[in-house]
Amino acid sequence: MGVVIRTALGVGLLLASASPSWSQAKRSLICKEQVSVGLTQGEPGNALKADAVPRRTFSLILSRDMLNIILAGRTEFYECQDVTYRTDGRRRSNTIKCQNATYFFTLDLVKLTFGKAQLNPEDETDVKFSYGSCAPI
Repeated sequence: MGVVIRTALGVGLLLASASPSWSQAKRSLICKEQVSVGLTQGEPGNALKADAVPRRTFSLILSRDMLNIILAGRTEFYECQDVTYRTDGRRRSNTIKCQNATYFFTLDLVKLTFGKAQLNPEDETDVKFSYGSCAPI
């Protein structure tokens, strides 16, 4: 009986270690922005102001340390890594952070919520932020 239990535990551990982690699995999600804002220039001489931007729906494919966002027939390619908190002993989180030029994307892999930012230092009106949620396809 002891040999059978040890064998079953060994097979279970082997299967668990062979299952892909988030960085090895390929996941497809459909995402919807719940809030989307951007900076706009009002009257000449006035300060920039935040305005609502039409909310969008997009799909994404997460594969290893790469993220592809497909939006309006265009694909954006991001490089990703795990988020770790340095203030409390490098605790890992369920979140990944991804970057593509002036675009930034964070995704909670458990709750499937995201934050997306576009920060263009060359054009102060080209600053946008959105957040929302995703669901598996």
